[in-house]
Amino acid sequence: MHDPRDIKSICLNCFGTLDPRTHICTRCGKRAADDQSPLGALPLRTLLSGRYLIGMPLGRGGFGITYKAYDVLTCTCVAIKEFLPKGYCKRAPYATAVDIGDAENSKAFNYWLTAFIQEAKVLTSIKHLDGIVNIYDFFLTNNTAYIVMEYLNGMSLHRFINGRGGKLHMAETLNIMRPVLETLHRLHQHGVIHKDISSENIQIEDYKAIKIIDFGAASIYTQNIKKPFVVLKKGYSPIELYTQGGTQGPWTDIYEIGATIYTCLIGSPPPEATERRLNDKIVPPSALGVNIQPVREKSLMKALAIYPKDRYSNIAEFQQMFYGEFMPNTTVHTKPTI
Repeated sequence: MHDPRDIKSICLNCFGTLDPRTHICTRCGKRAADDQSPLGALPLRTLLSGRYLIGMPLGRGGFGITYKAYDVLTCTCVAIKEFLPKGYCKRAPYATAVDIGDAENSKAFNYWLTAFIQEAKVLTSIKHLDGIVNIYDFFLTNNTAYIVMEYLNGMSLHRFINGRGGKLHMAETLNIMRPVLETLHRLHQHGVIHKDISSENIQIEDYKAIKIIDFGAASIYTQNIKKPFVVLKKGYSPIELYTQGGTQGPWTDIYEIGATIYTCLIGSPPPEATERRLNDKIVPPSALGVNIQPVREKSLMKALAIYPKDRYSNIAEFQQMFYGEFMPNTTVHTKPTI
């Protein structure tokens, strides 16, 4: 299947067809003239790898830009992550190629690029698993690299929590987090740790499937392969990510899962791990008015133990104590209670 339309006639908002006379989309009503390429991003309507029509950026972080795009060969909407680290490269207006600049920048750029390629390899190795964003393609062009992924409709858990008044009931939290735990369990069985679990990296897809996104910090711990950086997120990151040479493993994700559950129930993450190491002032949810069973709270606080040796060593142990059930081997999709 191939889209026969001229790419100039495709709406970059919904990928419907622009009226040839008014240049307004016949599907969503958006005017093509309103589309403007953000500074530093790929020009709109760039056709990457001969098939991916670039639309507006979905988000921008320290290591790159994620675009909404249209695959003209399969006629599907996709998300494309471009490696574009801030401070190490730039792009001239209307240009597609990345300018790396001097030799010092080039050395650093290539160092980080290796980590980006590692992310693609990690995603490729687990792309058959439910519960994570699917990867479709990976390629090098424009002096940089791109990962083509599934485009997810819906919202982040962070946005969902805000829409529910800033925190969730226990039942809602259990319903949403169960498939996250099951997905992490399967990831860990494949030797992959995520290392950046938070309410922002859990996506609720059209109030149906729950998916984990952003594997930028992920690594294959069973092969002792580490990236040249870590992602530190205040309140979510465990102490071993702050420590040079800190041993990382499933217990790293377990802390971040605990912090995410805590955020759902309280409305904010626990105090930063480095602060807790000096003076631990974390308050149990029950002390803040949350209706939670003592055994469940005890298991949550163990997941949030400052030091890895005091946490659960694997997700299945935490699942058994927090949910009172053994980790199932079946795939589960859930519907949050709206």
